[in-house]
Amino acid sequence: MDGVVLHVSTDLAGVVRTALIAEETAATDGFVQRLHPTVRLLGIIALLVAAALSTDFAVLVGLAALAAALAVAARLPPRPFLARTLAVAAFSGVVVLPQLVLAPGPTLVSVAGVAVTRPGLAYVALFETRVVASVALVTVLSMTTPFGTLVATLRSLGAPATPTTLFALTYRYLFLCFDELHRALLARESRQLRPRGLLDEWRELGALAGSFLLRTVERGERVERGMRARGGARPATPYRRPSPLGFRDALFAAVALGALGLVVLP
Repeated sequence: MDGVVLHVSTDLAGVVRTALIAEETAATDGFVQRLHPTVRLLGIIALLVAAALSTDFAVLVGLAALAAALAVAARLPPRPFLARTLAVAAFSGVVVLPQLVLAPGPTLVSVAGVAVTRPGLAYVALFETRVVASVALVTVLSMTTPFGTLVATLRSLGAPATPTTLFALTYRYLFLCFDELHRALLARESRQLRPRGLLDEWRELGALAGSFLLRTVERGERVERGMRARGGARPATPYRRPSPLGFRDALFAAVALGALGLVVLP
């Protein structure tokens, strides 16, 4: 198996491994994992709001450092945590990079006739720091909270049943789709007996895409019939294990509210 098919299959396997790593780290006995799910979710949301509203570079650096400290306290594996955070930061950096030369203002440095301005550099630095802090906080939440707990917490906070159920089904169904596509790619490669040209490759990939679409629709219909057979017409009631509030919950809530107040209050 080589070429595009190899890369696609590797990427699919990486998605599944990332999800499994998140489930494993969520079961680790770390500081963040011990927080009450509601406090954890609302605290991270408060920190995200602070990152979105802040225009102070020092505050954003502090939020990014806080996210890193939470990752260390939660005993998250450094490689997946940094990979998720830096991948999004790199993509956003490519998008915002032209502001280095497009923003008007005094020139900081000129390379090959292209002038980098001070306001442009300040804008890019502020934007990237905000992205790193926000993505790091979301990564901490996703890697310390099992998906079922997240859904149950949303329902306990009064989230509508229909959007929450659709959110849960979409998450679970994505992995079924990835597995179906992975098996289809492996089956295609196992039947390859001779090298094929580019035109043949495109034709077979087009036929594979159509077959995959039909399979996903059929799988979705079977999932719906299975849900209705088990009483799926009623709103979902996810199981949630009760846990008391403690000192660490109050500490985390105070830090999150303090960071939000530092940004919102004049």
